[in-house]
Amino acid sequence: MDQPQPTVLLVDDEVGTLELMGRLLEAQGFQVHLANSSRDAIRLIADRSFDAVVSDVMFEGSEEGGEVLAACRSLRPDAISILMTGYPRIEGAVNAIKDGAIDYLQKPVDPIVLSATIQRAVRERRMVRRTEDLTFNDMVDILSGLVSQTIERVDPYTAGHGERTRRYCRQIATDLGLDLECTQRLELAAIAHDYGKIYLEDLSFLTKKGPLTPGEYKMVQRHPEVGAERLGGHTQLEDVCRYVAEHHEKWDGTGYPLRLKGSQISPAGRILCVVEVFDSLTTKRSYKQPWTLDKTIDFFESQSGRSFEPEVLDTFLRLLERHGEEWLDAPRRDLELAGVIEAQPAAG
Repeated sequence: MDQPQPTVLLVDDEVGTLELMGRLLEAQGFQVHLANSSRDAIRLIADRSFDAVVSDVMFEGSEEGGEVLAACRSLRPDAISILMTGYPRIEGAVNAIKDGAIDYLQKPVDPIVLSATIQRAVRERRMVRRTEDLTFNDMVDILSGLVSQTIERVDPYTAGHGERTRRYCRQIATDLGLDLECTQRLELAAIAHDYGKIYLEDLSFLTKKGPLTPGEYKMVQRHPEVGAERLGGHTQLEDVCRYVAEHHEKWDGTGYPLRLKGSQISPAGRILCVVEVFDSLTTKRSYKQPWTLDKTIDFFESQSGRSFEPEVLDTFLRLLERHGEEWLDAPRRDLELAGVIEAQPAAG
C-alpha cells in the first residue's frame, strides 16, 4: 500500500536550527512546513492539516509550546504532537505531555530519532483508523514500514531482521502444520517482535559496542511487553500481540518477561522464540561478529527441552541442514543493501 508522505509542521524560534532540522526531515521523506513563532504555528494549524506538529517548548523564555499543543488539540485533534525542549524537567513540558503530546525529545534533537518517532506515531494512527478493512498484506505493509522507519533507523544492524524472522517462521509453521490464520498472525509478530525497543527510555544501548550493564539488560527485558502493549487496540492484532510478548520466553520457564513455561507459551510463540534467537546470533551487530553454522547448530542442539520446545527445534534444525549456508549469508546481504557494511567483492 502506497502511503502519502507525512506532513510535518516544525516550530522553533531558533531559525538556524529550524531550517537545518527541516532540511534533514525532508531528506527523510517528510513534507515539512516551518514556523519560527507560536503565533505563526497556530495560524498554519488553523489553515491546513498536518500529520504531525513538532514544537519547541520555550519561545524567548515563555512556555508557548503549550499554546501550540492546545491549538493542535482544539483545531487538529488527529495531528500528532511532539515537543522538543532544552529543559526536560520543567513543569511546562511535563504538563504538556499529560495534555496530549505523544512524546518530548531533549534538544539538540537527533533527526533520526525524531524521524523514527514521527513515522512510528503516524503509522500507528493510520492503522488504528483503518481496522476492519485491512487485509493480511495491508498489515504486512504497515508493520514492515513501521519497523523500517523506527527500530531499523535507530539500530541499522537490525536491517532485514524482521523480514528474515518472518520468512523462517513461515517455513517452520508450514512444516509443523499450523493453520493459515495462525501462520499469518505469526508472520506479523515476526515482523514487529522488536518494536517495543523504540519505546525504551534510553536507545543508546541498541548500538552499544560492548556488553549491557545489569541496568540496561533489565531495561531491554521490558521490550516484549511494551511492544505488545503499543501494538494493541486493533482487533486483528490480538494474537499478534501475544506472540510478540512471548518471543523471549523459554520452554523451561527461565525466559522473560513473564517466565512462561512449556504449554503456557503458544505454539506460534514457541516458533518465534527459536527463530528470533537464531537470526540474532547469526547477524553481525555493533558489538559482535556473526556466529558460524557449526557453532550455531551446537548451541541449538544443547538447548532442546531447555530454551526451546523439542519438536519445534527438531523441525528448525532439519530446515537448517538444508538452508543453513543461505540463512547465515542473508543478514550480510541485507546489511550491504542497507549500507551498514561494505559489499564484499565477487569471488574470482
